[in-house]
Amino acid sequence: MPTVIERIAAAEADADTLKKNAREAAAGTVAAAEDDAAQSLKIAREEAKAGLALAAAMAEKEASSERARIFNASRMRADIVLGEAEKKLDKAVDLIMDEILN
Repeated sequence: MPTVIERIAAAEADADTLKKNAREAAAGTVAAAEDDAAQSLKIAREEAKAGLALAAAMAEKEASSERARIFNASRMRADIVLGEAEKKLDKAVDLIMDEILN
């Protein structure tokens, strides 16, 4: 039968083994958590980049539509002004000719 000292020594050896195993398990858990965190960060960055690209494409499409709307509105205003000017052109030519001939 083991003596008290032998049982204490065995218990201490068992405790040391348990501590070593616990440290190794904890290190493995920390490493796995760090890997998971790194993977999650990578995925989040990729999703953010994709979201940014989509937002940029949508903004470009909206800007293009707005640019076309502004261009068409400006063209319509220019056509109106040109039409009004053409209506007055004959009168202006007549006035100039009257001034020159008289």
